[in-house]
Amino acid sequence: MNRRRTPLLPLALLLWLPLALWSQPGTNTSDWPAGQAGADFNFTDANGLKQGRWIRVYPDGTLYYSGSFKDGRPVGHFTFFRETGRVLSEVDHVEGSDIAKAVLYRENGSVSHRGQYTTVQQDGAWKQLKTGAWEALDKQGRLRVNEHYVDDALDGSYQAFHPNGQLLEQGTYRAGKKSGTWKSYNREGQLRSEELWREGERHGEATVMQDQGALLSKGNYENGMPVGVWTLFNPNGKPRSLITYEGGRVVKEEPQNGEFEATYPSGRPEWVARFAFGRMDGPFTAWYDLGEWIMAPADQEAGRGGAPPMGGRGRPDEAPLRRELRNQPMKEMGEYTAGVKDGTWRYFDQSGGVIRTERWSLGKLTATEE
Repeated sequence: MNRRRTPLLPLALLLWLPLALWSQPGTNTSDWPAGQAGADFNFTDANGLKQGRWIRVYPDGTLYYSGSFKDGRPVGHFTFFRETGRVLSEVDHVEGSDIAKAVLYRENGSVSHRGQYTTVQQDGAWKQLKTGAWEALDKQGRLRVNEHYVDDALDGSYQAFHPNGQLLEQGTYRAGKKSGTWKSYNREGQLRSEELWREGERHGEATVMQDQGALLSKGNYENGMPVGVWTLFNPNGKPRSLITYEGGRVVKEEPQNGEFEATYPSGRPEWVARFAFGRMDGPFTAWYDLGEWIMAPADQEAGRGGAPPMGGRGRPDEAPLRRELRNQPMKEMGEYTAGVKDGTWRYFDQSGGVIRTERWSLGKLTATEE
């Protein structure tokens, strides 16, 4: 599942904006602290370390952030602002620890994320890395994501939620990559899928469920690719077909139960048949690789080879169209019983005339009429 997170801007980036920002003409200083920059605030000691109250501003003088330092390290409360003047985030550094608690806001003031950072010094600069539990909330204040970080990488349990509060997805990350068992659920709390992951790739058994809990598909992945035989299921729970994968590609399909069709490379239907227990069982119809493709109004009943509407409306006075196959001649028709021909079979030429008629009894030809 693809997620969008709005991370707090790295503190190192925020704290080292060029001092040239102070020289912008016409700057707005109404929110600046009283006193002289460099003396009463934005003070650097003899060792070049930041001390006391500091601020940074956008080029127009609008306040960017306000906070305090001790020996170059951020301490206490920091507030970051958008150029509009609205609060972007607030960070509170816990006294006597490396932890900083953070809250991120949307433009309208609602909370989008909350969590904590660990403050570390890297290459002579203080940086803040996401650590521990983080939450993402929607505009209505509902919890949508609950995740865990170690050193700025997802690591630990992950949960996502539907707007109604039901669990949407759950699993585990290790060093920023999905690992172990991952499950997803519908809005009613029913299981929709279960997969095994390893090092950020699907690896192992995977199942997808239909509504009401019946299986839809089941198979295995290796290093992110489907492998071996996968089973697809009908709504009644019976296997629909067996799909064999090699190198992540389908190499064979074996119908099991239900109606199936094959197509020519041209896209025209080749045959339609019913299967039961892996064998043809019921009506069978085949066609020649002939016929004319036309564009027909989408609200008309589709003929043989009809397809869904294409593209919607063009000009306001145009009705949506669909691609439809007309005048495809039938090649043969009959019935199978348990995988063998049974009953009357008819064969046709390309103009629709009957070539011959055959009588079959459970796989044995009993009569032919030319």
